[in-house]
Amino acid sequence: MLRSMCKRLVVLAGLALTLAACNSKHAQVSQVALKVNGDEISVHQVELVVQARAAAATASLAASAVAQSTVAALVDQELAAQAARQQSLDRDPQVIQRLEAAKRSVLAQAFHERVGGRAVEPSSDEIDRYFDAHPELFAQRRLYQLQETTVGLAADRFDALKIALDGAATPAKMQDILARERLKASVRQLSISAEDLPLGVLPQLARLKDGESVTFPREGGARVLTVLASQAAPIGRDGARRLIGQYLVNERRRELVAQSLKTLRNEAKVEYLGHYAELDPARHGSPKADAKP
Repeated sequence: MLRSMCKRLVVLAGLALTLAACNSKHAQVSQVALKVNGDEISVHQVELVVQARAAAATASLAASAVAQSTVAALVDQELAAQAARQQSLDRDPQVIQRLEAAKRSVLAQAFHERVGGRAVEPSSDEIDRYFDAHPELFAQRRLYQLQETTVGLAADRFDALKIALDGAATPAKMQDILARERLKASVRQLSISAEDLPLGVLPQLARLKDGESVTFPREGGARVLTVLASQAAPIGRDGARRLIGQYLVNERRRELVAQSLKTLRNEAKVEYLGHYAELDPARHGSPKADAKP
């Protein structure tokens, strides 16, 4: 629905922007959408902004309204940019730095998209294998009412506490254990679906019955998740195919980008100067190729 809405917005924007030009016998070959004090804004530039706005628009917002507001915003933006150039703000050192940062960000994103675009779509067999390997996400999917208990704890006490808390059959017994160990804890409750839980947490949580808990380490202590209640909400194989396919191709894109960046790092000469030398991964025993992008 969102994709079709974006297409409709782009079409309507193009129609709205070129309506006046269509009255001219020279309009058929024009790629200029707007002229503001003689400076041109191309159809492609307008379409780029329309698509970005359409992605954030609600379905109830009329496509023509989005197109109209986009054109108005671009005119205001161009007028402000022209005024900035007249005031020599484009020569301001801070503005130049921000422009360079924006350029670097856009180029890096373009690189990610180019490399990630090489990802191969998963086969039907691969999708089936993923479905079978993750019943907690699909065939045995549940909606959870959880209690999250955050405990301050010395690292050397974690293992013993985990054994005790994971063996507690009810939230009340878990609280008794914490009281007995004289541990301070903060508690909150949340409703969450299986797919919104980290993959490192979900398999352990899926094995629990209502009332049972599982304990995970965290910086400065422990995190305890207790299943207060749960409801079965399975997703069938056919219904899961699109979701799995999109997830797998996104993972492949991420891996391709990560591998490309690792290769670039290995081939690059990176120097950390001044007080930034303290941030050099090599000073902390971490090879630069293993750093996260």
